[in-house]
Amino acid sequence: MGTESFRLFLVLIFVLVYSVLANNYYDHHHLNANRQHITLNGLFTNSYYPSIHFALEQVNAQLLSPINLEFHLNETEGTIKCDVGTSVKTFFDMMNRSSLSLGVIFTDACQTVLSYISETATYFRLPVISFTDSDLSLLAKDRYPYFYHIVPSDHAHNLVRKQLLQYFNWTRFGLIYQHGSKYTLVS
Repeated sequence: MGTESFRLFLVLIFVLVYSVLANNYYDHHHLNANRQHITLNGLFTNSYYPSIHFALEQVNAQLLSPINLEFHLNETEGTIKCDVGTSVKTFFDMMNRSSLSLGVIFTDACQTVLSYISETATYFRLPVISFTDSDLSLLAKDRYPYFYHIVPSDHAHNLVRKQLLQYFNWTRFGLIYQHGSKYTLVS
């Protein structure tokens, strides 16, 4: 498991935890003596589990003593990463678990799966956070109001590209670009 995926997931945990802290604890003007349980849900392939488990151990032990983070990994082992049917079924299986309180869903799904899950999550007012996809079509807030991604879109890199060209006074350059989904396969 690479350290990049660990760092990305750790950033997601911090963002979620601080937003929950701001909403819940500061409204009460004091910290409760009991540990608050925050449930995180993930729609991942199981290859991310070691990094997620390590990140949660570190956060629970060192940073958030009054909070206990729990992560429910909804494994999609043995399935294709972009299998819409299996991913949506797993999403609804998560929703049907009465003992599980859903607060947010983290996922590494591709654009096709994300569009279906994000559109469905809108009806449940459930935030979906992705750290893999940067497709601009998912930024349509009227269609995907609860979708958030922490990967900058390709459009966000244009200013940096322009500044790089100006800094080196380059007048000729080439840009290699791939259009399409990351995880599509040629049939």
